[in-house]
Amino acid sequence: MPSVFRKVFLLLSCTFLGLICGTLYLYSSYSPQFAKQLNYKVSDSSTIALCGTLGVAISGPLAGIVVDKRGYTLSLLIGGVSIGSGYFGLKRQYDLEYSNVPLSAFFILMIGSGSTFINSSCLKCCALSFPSIRGVATSLPLALYGLSALFYSVIASVFFPGDTSRFLGFISYSSIAIFIVCAPSIMSCDYDIPSRRNKSKLEKPDRQKNTNVSGVELMKSSKFWLLFIITGSLASLGQMYIYSVGYIVKALITHKLSEGGGVLPQSTDEIEALIQKDQQIQVGLLSVANCIGRILSGILGDVISQSFNKPRSWLLFIPSIGFAITSVMGQKINDFNSLPVASLFTGFFYGFTFCIMPIIVGDTFGMENFSYNWGIVSLAPIFPSFYFTSLFGSTYDSNSTKDENSELICLIGNRCYNSIFSLTFNVCALAIVAVILLNFEPLGKRLRSSISAKKENLPLTDQYPLNEKSS
Repeated sequence: MPSVFRKVFLLLSCTFLGLICGTLYLYSSYSPQFAKQLNYKVSDSSTIALCGTLGVAISGPLAGIVVDKRGYTLSLLIGGVSIGSGYFGLKRQYDLEYSNVPLSAFFILMIGSGSTFINSSCLKCCALSFPSIRGVATSLPLALYGLSALFYSVIASVFFPGDTSRFLGFISYSSIAIFIVCAPSIMSCDYDIPSRRNKSKLEKPDRQKNTNVSGVELMKSSKFWLLFIITGSLASLGQMYIYSVGYIVKALITHKLSEGGGVLPQSTDEIEALIQKDQQIQVGLLSVANCIGRILSGILGDVISQSFNKPRSWLLFIPSIGFAITSVMGQKINDFNSLPVASLFTGFFYGFTFCIMPIIVGDTFGMENFSYNWGIVSLAPIFPSFYFTSLFGSTYDSNSTKDENSELICLIGNRCYNSIFSLTFNVCALAIVAVILLNFEPLGKRLRSSISAKKENLPLTDQYPLNEKSS
């Protein structure tokens, strides 16, 4: 196979595998229907969603070790089996109406873990195979990771409207098919890893002094902790919105119905259809914006690094300030027709964060242990995401009442949840401070070194003026 054709096919394979990695973010498009079928509360559904995030995060270091030490093949196989099995399990549980929150959470956890194993392989493969355009190359699989939700949402609305069972089955079978087509070309790279690594060391645009840091040395680095805080803050806010937007839609539409505003359907089936349609629209918008954010961050990262000789970390001001804006929007929006703007912004800044952050980790700590280091940093959203999503669910439930069918329903619009967005604004402020410290810390060190050097080079009479007088 010619080298150029092989590289193109390799990049396409990594890119399309990103499509099945991003299916986790489909959860909000079918979670209300899944919860209704199995009689779950909103807080139960939030817990299940959190297990997806947990699967993505906790498998990061393990997937990193597997990729760094054993290559791509084992990691890809673990990921493919986990994702396919997870969706098949959800479909069976839905069909049998077997209500069991821990089991649902386990299936979602499998999907999240599988996504990380595949994504870790794709990211490192792209970073090592295309070192001169590392930002753009890694942004492509991450872009389809973000676009996955739109791809599957469109298919759901066209071919499986209102049929959650068949939709879950389609995700399972299509994931397996994409994996079978794309994975072999990446697995073949395991046979030439030594030459590929040596080549990458010669070609990669390595401006950083602090390369190939891992383990204990990583934990001692102040940059690591700042990146950890920034990732945890921004990613958790995006994940909370992504997993909860289905219920935001439901609250806003139900509120408008209760007020009798506008021309809205009145039958239960029509109302459910409207809610589900708008949920899929929001997921689609999140997905498109997520994809755009990932591609743009990769391009801007290469431009700022290679053309302006500046660190990519300067770009972190964009999502940290952006999420502060979306927090205000989430608190103020009380009409579901205005929600698409918030979804677009949230998707864009979330995608921007999750594409630029692994590249920054590679630039800062080197590529030798890249997958492991990024796996450690990606643990950051676990606890804040768990907290915010759980808080969203419990707040929503506390503001809900039971209807005539004994189902929980919230009729007060954005007051069902808007107190959460007041809190997330403060988290954004923390992220902005961390970004400032990350980017100005080297400048502060240079200034201190310069001042120290000047003091050391002062003439003796300037350093000790009293001695001159005494003599």
